[in-house]
Amino acid sequence: MEETIVGDIVIFTDRSRNIDFAEIFQFQSIVFMEEPYTEELFSSVLCGIVDYAQPEQAIAASNFIRVTLPQLPLLVITDMRAVMNDSHLIRIRGVGRTSLLHWKENSRDRLLAEIKRLLYPEYPLETPHIAFILSVYNEEQRFKHVRRFCERLQTYIRLHVVEGSIYLIDDGSEDGTADLLEGMEQQTSLTDNRIHGNVIPLMNTRKLGRNTHKAGTYLEGMRAIEADYYVFVDADDSFFIEDIARMINIVKLGYYDIIIGTKDNSAVNRPLLRFWMSLGKRLVSKPFLPEGVVDSQTGLKVISAVAVRQLFPHLKEKLGLAVDLEMMFIAKKLKLRVFQLPVACIDRDGSHIDVWRDSFGFVRSLVNIWRLDRRIR
Repeated sequence: MEETIVGDIVIFTDRSRNIDFAEIFQFQSIVFMEEPYTEELFSSVLCGIVDYAQPEQAIAASNFIRVTLPQLPLLVITDMRAVMNDSHLIRIRGVGRTSLLHWKENSRDRLLAEIKRLLYPEYPLETPHIAFILSVYNEEQRFKHVRRFCERLQTYIRLHVVEGSIYLIDDGSEDGTADLLEGMEQQTSLTDNRIHGNVIPLMNTRKLGRNTHKAGTYLEGMRAIEADYYVFVDADDSFFIEDIARMINIVKLGYYDIIIGTKDNSAVNRPLLRFWMSLGKRLVSKPFLPEGVVDSQTGLKVISAVAVRQLFPHLKEKLGLAVDLEMMFIAKKLKLRVFQLPVACIDRDGSHIDVWRDSFGFVRSLVNIWRLDRRIR
């Protein structure tokens, strides 16, 4: 018979750091998990702590409990001798918040504060606001995908972000998309109370006066929306919340200014022609991209507010769909820290991309980006 584990905090540790968890968490119920792990039933567990000297053990322990509780908040403890980095963090599954603490002898108070932050995200002393910016254009015929994705984002925000809002920016649609967006906004009544006293609706809609081929939606989001982190993502439910959560967790650690997704090797239902065209774009655009980045066109990226302020003055609406490439070229020129993360993706039927026309336009955009932005310093 499987044993039921009951406790506020479940702790996975090899005790190599000799942290006195029982003394630190005097007012919480804690339970320790020892290797080898067995299949357990977790009841009333609110948070997890992973404390191993070796990163691989930390990943295994994190994923062990995330299989049962994918939304459980986790605090991973590391140090300067065997530090966890982005290549380790992206392998931790689930959508729950993941926080990282570099342990030092005087880290006791920080440990307690981090756990309180994870246990009670609705009552933090300071918490970042995350804006989810979705570009929408002529989606009336496949609006079910937009609605489903927004519902998933709302659930994620309520459970894990707390201070987050969805912004649907209509890129000059000519069908009934605007009315559908307005109706969905009215059905979403939850507001988000920020620490500074502002009340921000969970869902917001905006409409541009003309079609800008996505570039205008990026610029409008950067110009008009106040946030600490900006998540730019396609609205057609082609990306998974777990990948978005991983990107947010990584950028919040502060090591990178921009996290971008790449889908070329993971897209589902991708037509063969689009695959080969995408490969060609990657080859010709390589000199324009920051080190370690090979794909600029995947419609998912997370950007810090500092990076947004640096990028915005240089971005040009007239470049249309090439705004993603221009963003990466400017990031390279400004020496921003960019990390690329492979993400799962489903290519939806009814895409507005014309493979041949947009590919030729992409080549012209390369010339324009080089001509207009090469002197940026």
